[in-house]
Amino acid sequence: MNIRIYDNEGQTFDRYTVVYMDDPITDKTYSARGMSERPFHPLGFGQWCEAMAGKHLGKEITFKELPAQCQQLVQQDIQTIKL
Repeated sequence: MNIRIYDNEGQTFDRYTVVYMDDPITDKTYSARGMSERPFHPLGFGQWCEAMAGKHLGKEITFKELPAQCQQLVQQDIQTIKL
């Protein structure tokens, strides 16, 4: 799984960003997922986006550091886009 995961430590509602490095959009941007801690909750957030990987998204973290629901969403994404 070739992803980079960022945590902006709560600066925005979409605190976590996962960048799918095997799914480029342009030379510098990739498919990504912005999400809150509970993306499946009716008041949560889990939206596809396009992003450049980097510190501007927050602190880089590991997959295990993501909340459980965020891990679940990433696993579903990987199965869906067959990365």
